[in-house]
Amino acid sequence: MLAAKEEQLREFQEEMAALKENLLEDDKEPCCLPQRSVPKDTCSLYRENDQIMTSLEQWAKQQKVANEKLGNKLREQVKYIAKLSGEKESFLLLYTRIKKDSHNQVTHTPSVLGQFIW
Repeated sequence: MLAAKEEQLREFQEEMAALKENLLEDDKEPCCLPQRSVPKDTCSLYRENDQIMTSLEQWAKQQKVANEKLGNKLREQVKYIAKLSGEKESFLLLYTRIKKDSHNQVTHTPSVLGQFIW
């Protein structure tokens, strides 16, 4: 999930860079100067595009923070799983040892009945 979010973030960043590049190229040509007969709609489109880019940048930053938090939680869970696995292995070894010791005590205990066999 983290990898997918990071990939999505990279795609948005690439798209954002391309849009910024296009915007910079367009900014080289004056858009809203009186000497040019450019409709006001074009200028409003540029402003809207800038607002979208700002929103996209904010969203990308939020996604990055969320992904970092998720990554930290995943790392914590991996450590906890490793700890639990180690404890499970220790308990299994202890159980095996106790079972073996208990079996040895039963087989090495002299039979009371064996004393009376003639």
